[in-house]
Amino acid sequence: MSIKSWRACATCSLIAVAGCAEVPLESGHSRVSAWVQARSGATIPAESDNVEQSVRELLRKPLQASTAVQIALLRNATLQLQLARLGLGAADVFEASRLSNPGFSFALLFPVGSATGNKQTAGATLSFSDLLLRHARSAIAASEYQRTQELVAAAIFELAVDVQRAWFECVGAQQRAAVHRTIEESAQSAAELANRYHQAGNIDELALLLRSAAASEAHIAARQAAAEVTEARARLQDLLGLGVADAQWTVPEVLPDPVTTVTDIPRLQALALTQRLDLAAARAEVAAAQQQLSVAQHYRYLGPTDLGVAGEREADGSKRLGPSLSLTLPVFNQGQGAIARAEAQLARAGATRQLLETQIGNQVQLQADRMSAARERAVAYREALIPQREAVVARYQERVSFMLTDSFNLLLAKQQQYAAYGGYVDAVQAFWSAQVELTRAVGTALPDGEPATEKNPQVQP
Repeated sequence: MSIKSWRACATCSLIAVAGCAEVPLESGHSRVSAWVQARSGATIPAESDNVEQSVRELLRKPLQASTAVQIALLRNATLQLQLARLGLGAADVFEASRLSNPGFSFALLFPVGSATGNKQTAGATLSFSDLLLRHARSAIAASEYQRTQELVAAAIFELAVDVQRAWFECVGAQQRAAVHRTIEESAQSAAELANRYHQAGNIDELALLLRSAAASEAHIAARQAAAEVTEARARLQDLLGLGVADAQWTVPEVLPDPVTTVTDIPRLQALALTQRLDLAAARAEVAAAQQQLSVAQHYRYLGPTDLGVAGEREADGSKRLGPSLSLTLPVFNQGQGAIARAEAQLARAGATRQLLETQIGNQVQLQADRMSAARERAVAYREALIPQREAVVARYQERVSFMLTDSFNLLLAKQQQYAAYGGYVDAVQAFWSAQVELTRAVGTALPDGEPATEKNPQVQP
């Protein structure tokens, strides 16, 4: 085989290999799954998983926060939307690494006037500028695909965090509603007792009106609490991707006990700078913008350039064959606009990254402070106010037994005791909401904490 034949075969082989590469979707999917699992502990389901059967199994028991996240990854359409975005990014990488298809032209010229015979011309071209830019274009596309993967993983992580917060809000609303029902029952008992006393002439109309108004307020608060439960369930159900047919799910009756977590703020801020996927995506955008600017500066004078071969067959049968070149002269446009655009994109990407880094530090500080404050309130309720209110009720119970006071004071003390339970529930929910938001700010699961020594106080009848 001649040297020319070897060169032709080698060229054809390179073009064939370049045209047969696969779209890098599978590797991107695996990387996103690993990032999400490392940060949230949740596993992105495979396409072969039996989604409906898995969801039915998970719904049989009261949903825990981790179970709710897994259901959301099985049923929430956000996951599929993000994976589709990942597929689009993989397609962009594939196209950026491909050479443009070669062009072919053919012309058949018929004789006109005194001319005789037909003339045929043919040519084949390949974009030389496309070949020169292929490596740079592939590198930029790879950076963009890396950024897309990080943004997709960040969106899925955000979904998991949103589900966790909605779960805590749903359980908290349910527990708060139970407290308000107990307060309503106590206020209604006081109103009924006042009515009997009024009919017997033992209290005046003003005292009766005060007890009745208190019962009405408790009733309104209980209805509001019930409405909040409905709204919280609807929010959680929407995030879970469940429809009306799956609305029979339940959650635990009480919130988990607060835990003592690591709140070393500088450490958490440093952790956030390494774990936040949206920050990693912002850094990847800066890298891609830098590459884009370098390409624009280096190839500023390069326009569309085609290399090829052209052939011609004259009417007398003679043939001509030779190379062809088509290029654009950089007379009026020398890439100034492309360079200016690339510089602006780099400046915007850098500012976005810097702004996000500043916001992350502030977010970690804010949510850590909120979590600490909520934990302090919960401890104050649990260790001080609730025991004090319980002791007051016990003392009034003794006085009522010895007929040293009336039952109204006892019922009022019980209502105040139940209100203290409600305040504790609010503090516990604020603690968990702040911890979830701190997890969002850090970008990964927080260091493990130690369970609180005291248990969640329960409403006593």
